[in-house]
Amino acid sequence: MQAKRLSLAVASAALCLFAQSAAHAVSPVADSPFMDDMAHRRADMLVKQLTLDEKLQLIHSKYQMSDVPGGGAGYIQGVPRLHIPDINMVDSATGSGSTVQPSTTFPATIALAASWDRFLAYRFGRTIADQLRAQGFSMGLGGGTNLARDPRGGRMFEYLGEDPVLAGEMLAARTRATQDRHVIATIKHYVGNEQETNRMGGNDTIDERTLRELYLLPFEIAVEQGRPGSVMCSYNKINGDYACENSHVLNDVLKGDWHFPGQVQSDWGAAHSTAKAINAGLDEEEDVGPTVFLTPDLVKQALSSNQITQARLDDMVRRKLYVMIRTGVMDDPAKGGEPIDFSAARSFAQHAEEQSIVLLKNQDRQLPLDASSVKKIAVIGGHADVGVITGGGSGDTRDPVTGAFPGCGGLTFPTSTGCSWWPNPWIKVPTPLTAAIKNLAPGATVTFAGSEDLQSPFRAYTQQEIDAAVNLARQSDVAIVVVTQPSGEDFGELYSLGLSNPSNQDALVEAVAQVNPHVVVVLENGNPVLMPWKDQVASIVEAWYPGEGGGNAIANVLFGKVNPSGKLPVTFPLRDADTPTWNNGTPAQNPVYAEGLKMGYRWYDANNIQPMFPFGHGLSYTHFAYSDLRVRPKFDGSTIVSFSLRNDGSVAGAEVPQIYLAGLNDPVEPPKRLVGWEKVSLNPGETRRVRVLVPAQMRRIWDTSQNGWRIAKGGRFYVGASSRDIRLEQ
Repeated sequence: MQAKRLSLAVASAALCLFAQSAAHAVSPVADSPFMDDMAHRRADMLVKQLTLDEKLQLIHSKYQMSDVPGGGAGYIQGVPRLHIPDINMVDSATGSGSTVQPSTTFPATIALAASWDRFLAYRFGRTIADQLRAQGFSMGLGGGTNLARDPRGGRMFEYLGEDPVLAGEMLAARTRATQDRHVIATIKHYVGNEQETNRMGGNDTIDERTLRELYLLPFEIAVEQGRPGSVMCSYNKINGDYACENSHVLNDVLKGDWHFPGQVQSDWGAAHSTAKAINAGLDEEEDVGPTVFLTPDLVKQALSSNQITQARLDDMVRRKLYVMIRTGVMDDPAKGGEPIDFSAARSFAQHAEEQSIVLLKNQDRQLPLDASSVKKIAVIGGHADVGVITGGGSGDTRDPVTGAFPGCGGLTFPTSTGCSWWPNPWIKVPTPLTAAIKNLAPGATVTFAGSEDLQSPFRAYTQQEIDAAVNLARQSDVAIVVVTQPSGEDFGELYSLGLSNPSNQDALVEAVAQVNPHVVVVLENGNPVLMPWKDQVASIVEAWYPGEGGGNAIANVLFGKVNPSGKLPVTFPLRDADTPTWNNGTPAQNPVYAEGLKMGYRWYDANNIQPMFPFGHGLSYTHFAYSDLRVRPKFDGSTIVSFSLRNDGSVAGAEVPQIYLAGLNDPVEPPKRLVGWEKVSLNPGETRRVRVLVPAQMRRIWDTSQNGWRIAKGGRFYVGASSRDIRLEQ
C-alpha cells in the first residue's frame, strides 16, 4: 500500500509539473482511455492547488459585452499562477457571433441537417471552430439540437429537425470537429426547449417515455458519440422544475445514466437558485444580470450554511478543468488576432448550402434551366437583388463581412421591437441571387422586381410592386420568385406557417403564376411553410437561410451546375391545423406533450394525415433505383441492412436512402422510426451495394414499469427515398 501511495505521489507530481510547464504545448484530445484518465488526474491535482476564491471565479461568467474580449457572449477569468487560461465563449450556430469582429455567415443549421451528410457536419464544425480560435474564443455555443415539435418554433432554423437520430448524429459529428480544433463544444438547450413562447418560465409536461425516446435522445447520442465538453441547460421547466435545477435530467440522466464527465452550464439567465441548482447538477452560471445566483458571495454562504458541500464545489471545478485539459484548451488556448481566410470560408459556406438545398417539386423537368435557351429571366421578391435572409438572435452572426442596411431599420417583431437584440442586419451580402444568375446566363436579360425598401424587408408588397412583378413575369421566359419567412430567438412562434404573415408573398406568387407557366419559387426560411400556390408553379426549391454563399449556391442548383441532394429534416404540412401543436393558432404557454411519441413524421403516419412534403423528401436531376434488399440479424442484436442502389439517370448525383423500422411489438410505438441512412454519390449508370448497420439500441423502448430500457421484438425494415416513398420492405 505504501509503495502504491508513493507511485501515485510521483505520478501526481509529474502531472503538476506538466500542468505548470506545458502552457504553450498542444495537448491532444483525450480519445483514448489512457489520455482520458490522465486528464482526470491532472484536473484533480489542479483542484487541490486552487484557493477557494480561485475555484469560485471558475464557475461564474461575466456577461457584459464590454467586459468580454473580442465581442463574445461570456468570459471566465483563468488562474495564471497555475497556467489555467481564460475561457472566452461565443455564440456559433451559423458562425461566430462576435459583436465586434467580422465573421463568415454559414447556412442555418437546419440546412446542415437537410444535407444528411455527417462528414459535411464535421467540416462545418471544424471550419467555424477555426474562425472562433482565430478570434480568441475557446468555447463555441452553437450545438443546438432541440427537436421540431412545433413547426412554428422561433428557433427551428438553428436546430437539426424533427428526428432524434438524425439530429443527434449530425450534432455529434459537428461536436467532434469543434473539439478536434481545441475549442470546447456546448450542446443545448437541455431539455424541452422546443418553443420560444414563454420560454423563460413555461412548464413542459413530458412523460418519461416520451422524454427518453425523443427529446433526450439527440443529446444522448451527441454525448456518447461527440463527447461535448459542456451541456447547456435551458430556460424552461420540465415537469415542474427549472431545467437548470432539475436533478432528474441533470443528475439522474445526464451525469448518472450517461456518465457525462463534463460540465453543465446555464443558459444566460436560466439559473434560479444557488444551493438547489448546484445540488441538482448545475456546474456554471452564465451571468446576464441583474439577478445572479452562483456569485462568490452566494456560494460561500451556501457552503458556510452546509446547503452545499465542499466536495460538490470541487466537482464543479474539476469538471471544468477536465474539459479544458481533454479538449486541448488548457495547453493550447485560443489567442485571437489571427488572420482568417474569408474567401476560403465563403467557398465552404457556398458548398455547404449547395449540399443542403432541397428540390421539393420539379414539374415537367422545369429545372435545371438551360442558360443557352432562356433569354429573359425575371427575378422577383425576397431582396434577391441585394443578398439573402438569415435568422435572428444568437443563432446568427452579428457582424457580416460586408454590409447591408444599417441598424434595425424599422423591423417590427410579433412580440417586441427591440433592436438591441439584433445588432446585425438580417440580410447578408456579398453575392445576391440576381448577380449570380447573370454570371451563369451572360446571354440573358436578367431583371429584378420587388421591394426596394431595405429598411423594412418583411413588410407587405404594395399593389404597385405586385403589378410591376407581374408585368415583368409576363415578358419573361422564366420567373424566379424568392419568398422569405423571418424567425429568430425571442421572436416567439410564427402565428401561421403561411407566407401571408407578416407579408403578402402568397399573393405575389399567385399573381405571377397566373401570367407565366414557368415559375420557380425559391424559399428562404427556417421553418416549414404553407404553399397554397404549390400546384400553380412548376418548381419549388427549398434554400433555407442559405448563408453568405447562398446567392451562388442557389444559382448553381437552378442551372444544374450542382445536382440537388438535400432531403427534408422536417415535415411540411398541408394545413396549420394538421400539426399536433396548432391549438387554434395560439402556442401553449405551458406545453403538454400530449401527442407523446407521435411527433413529426410519426404524427402524420399514426393519424393517416397526408403531408404536403414528407420528412426525408427531396428530388434530384437524376433517378435512383433500389433493389435486392437483404436483412441479416447479428448475434449481438444489431442488424445489417443491405441493398443495391443504381443511378439510372443521365447525370451524376447523390441519394440518401433512409432505413425505417416499423411494426415493433409495442402498443404505444409509432408506425415507424428512422434507424439509419447513408448519403451515396453515384455516376450515371453506376450501381453500389449499400450496407447500413442498425445497432440493437435502435430497438430500445423505455419501459416505465421497470424504469429502464428494453429491446422490442418483431418489426420489419423499410428502405425509402423518404418516409413516405418506400422502395423496399422486408
